[in-house]
Amino acid sequence: MGDVSKRIKSLEEESKSLISQVAEAKTTLRLFQVNEEDLKVAVKEALNENHQLQESQKHLLQEAEVWKEKVSDLKKQKITIEDSKGQAEQVLSDKENHIKSLTERLLKIKDQSPVPGEDLTGDGNLELERKSESEIGAHLGNQPKEALKELVYAAELNASLETLQGERHQIYTLLSEVDKTKEDLIECVKNLQMEKESLQSENTQLENENQKLQEKFKVTMEQHQGNTVKLHRKLIVEEKCRLEEEERFSEVERKINRAAKELETYRNRAKDLEEELDTIVHYYERRSIAYEKKARDNALAAWRAEKNLKYFKTVNAHKRQKLTEMEFPFKLLEGPYAPDLLNTAFARGQSPYGPSPLSGPSSEMRAFPSEKKGPLRLTKERLGLGRYVATAGGKSMKWAEKEEEKA
Repeated sequence: MGDVSKRIKSLEEESKSLISQVAEAKTTLRLFQVNEEDLKVAVKEALNENHQLQESQKHLLQEAEVWKEKVSDLKKQKITIEDSKGQAEQVLSDKENHIKSLTERLLKIKDQSPVPGEDLTGDGNLELERKSESEIGAHLGNQPKEALKELVYAAELNASLETLQGERHQIYTLLSEVDKTKEDLIECVKNLQMEKESLQSENTQLENENQKLQEKFKVTMEQHQGNTVKLHRKLIVEEKCRLEEEERFSEVERKINRAAKELETYRNRAKDLEEELDTIVHYYERRSIAYEKKARDNALAAWRAEKNLKYFKTVNAHKRQKLTEMEFPFKLLEGPYAPDLLNTAFARGQSPYGPSPLSGPSSEMRAFPSEKKGPLRLTKERLGLGRYVATAGGKSMKWAEKEEEKA
């Protein structure tokens, strides 16, 4: 039973240690799961941020393309405006030269023949005036009337020149505005390019961080998978050990139950044996008491018989002495050699008064031989209150209880 209890305690300690190891493994698994969830959340946040940055980069690229298109359109407009400006300047220079030549010719004509011409200013068309310009150039020297027309045409040309100068001023203002917008657009494009470069650098950094996080996540996932596999194997082994321990516990419990049943049977048997032993002890105690009582009675009877024997011996010796004393004179008187016998008796050391009562009689002077030879025999018989009968040589003598009380 001590070995079984020690084994049970050791198995309980092993089960407690296994339970603690399983709890530690579960806590480590939960920590790995929490770390995995945190890494997943961080990776998701990084991916979302990367996606947002990519979307913002796409929007910025689209805006940059739009601004590039606008800049290209403005460049085209600038080129067209510059071309129109060059053409207008060329036209203005041609008209200025033409006006100068006309003024010179008019001055020459005035100096030569100042003739008043007809009022030809009317509502004629510009095309006719332009046609007449060539006619005026061809027939200026021959027709003086046409000189006035040329003056009118010069005035109109001055007016158109003023309008062209106004348009030129407007074109210059437009060109300055276009230059300003171009500079603004160039600065905006530069800012966008700088922002694009910064975003690209941030994107590259985020991609590197994302790649690092993905690699770290892969490494942690591999470690986590390896740890989960190890923990799973460990849990399987511990589960197997736990099942084996449970089987051992069940086997030990069965053995304990069997041992308890056997112990109970042994206890019942021991109780029965104790009861039987008690009965036997009581029986033998009663018997021993009876035997002790019987032994005391026997010892008392033996003591009484010995006392009676001593008494009978003294009585017998006394009676023998008396008998020898009574027989001795008769033998002396009857025998033919009476004086010789007397002398021989004294010579043998016998007293004329007979032998001593303490010494037994000699073989020659033993009185009346008994019918049966042998020592005195005592037969124990109960006669009322302690009466005994003693037989000696076939002759019985009764001894009363009074003599016993005297003794």
